[in-house]
Amino acid sequence: MPDLIPQPPLLIGEAHGRETVPLRDLPPGITAVTLPRITKDSDDTIHVRVPRDRRRRVNPRQVDLVADHPVSPYDPPPTLTTRHLIKVLQTKSTKRWPTIQADLGDNAWQTVVDLIRCGAVILRCDVVNATGYSPRSWTLTQSWAELAEDKLAELRGRQRPEDLHRDLLHIMSGIPQLAHEHELLARTPPGQVLKIPEGTATRAEEWRVYEVAIRAAGIWWPAQGQPRKITAKALAGRSLRDTKSDWTPIRQQAFSNLIGIPFDQAVDKADTELRIRGPLQWRVGTVIADAAACNPWLALPARGVRALGMISCDAQGIFLIENEDTFEQVCKIPEIADTWLCIWGKGYATDGLAEFLRSLDRLPLAAWGDLDAHGIRIIGNLAERIGRPITPVAMTVDLYRTGTKYRQDPTKLEKNRKLAAQLAHEGIPALRDLAEEIAQAGGHGCEQETLYDEVLPTLPDLLKAVHISRSG
Repeated sequence: MPDLIPQPPLLIGEAHGRETVPLRDLPPGITAVTLPRITKDSDDTIHVRVPRDRRRRVNPRQVDLVADHPVSPYDPPPTLTTRHLIKVLQTKSTKRWPTIQADLGDNAWQTVVDLIRCGAVILRCDVVNATGYSPRSWTLTQSWAELAEDKLAELRGRQRPEDLHRDLLHIMSGIPQLAHEHELLARTPPGQVLKIPEGTATRAEEWRVYEVAIRAAGIWWPAQGQPRKITAKALAGRSLRDTKSDWTPIRQQAFSNLIGIPFDQAVDKADTELRIRGPLQWRVGTVIADAAACNPWLALPARGVRALGMISCDAQGIFLIENEDTFEQVCKIPEIADTWLCIWGKGYATDGLAEFLRSLDRLPLAAWGDLDAHGIRIIGNLAERIGRPITPVAMTVDLYRTGTKYRQDPTKLEKNRKLAAQLAHEGIPALRDLAEEIAQAGGHGCEQETLYDEVLPTLPDLLKAVHISRSG
């Protein structure tokens, strides 16, 4: 893998799904955007709508001021004092402008401008006389909100370094799976500032994130072998003594790196929206994640995608798989998992996945979905949203005709027949013949799990053909 690029930009900015509003006298590096309006359609696909008037004009009463450029997950302005940084990170939901002025003093406006530019806060403003603006309140950006609890604990330094160092060594003692981490920490004596051991499996860059991973692993490993899988809340309660402590994507990844198992497989009731396996490294906040080394995959909640920064990717292409079990089977095929970036995103793609795919626009896209109306629609919907072609594989009329059709109630069957008939005329061209066949068959569908014997042995060759056709 190539060397890591320092301070990678976020894949998804806070302006995603919004529209720029032209206001006068905005500071350099800052843009005004419309307020987000989140909606969900009948297929549970999430959309970010831009508010408009009846004439389709953007004419907002309020706007958000955000950075107009890619930013690092966490890089505070160098002029910000520790006291003021703590004030910023203490923002729970919103903080009103008079409170901000009282916290930051006479230099409040310039400090806020610096915080917006570095991707720390979003400043909500009232629009005045169409092109002016008046500050109203701020919220932390997604990436700063994910890091706030850990950063505050680090800045406040509640425990003496030598006591905390000794506490973590005690937690790891007697657990064979943490013997190497114990040795690494023992060789890294505490000073005035605690240092993360070089070579730690957590791949964390912040002490608090490292500490959380160690404490959680100290509870998780001894709990293995019990009949009931430990829940995410129980793990937080027993390791951090707080069931409400948030399992942020950064904490999840450091813990997963340490135990060598995806978070959603290690604990019960984990909120996973995206699974990835293949030759790609990135940052989840301030933790390095390796989608090739994670066994069997890298797991992230949908909100975690906002905290990602691209590092490097050596994949031949991106392979999207509709169903969870099929994704697991594909990850077991080295010819695919070692060369293609395999992704499972729970059916209809989230905005986060769509933006992630846009950022990898140099790679060809292939997809294997169910041979039914929604399987076709999922691929077409995503191709339209990202503005790139997607090559379907193993989704042929011949496979459909010989495949096992799943049971559907009559009402749903008729809806799927009508959808297939529509897609036969308006859907992705490569799948219109399949859509026509499904419509003629009355809307019946064939799930990809029933086609393993026919498809899995030939899948590496099918993807090789996609790679050759796109690279040629």
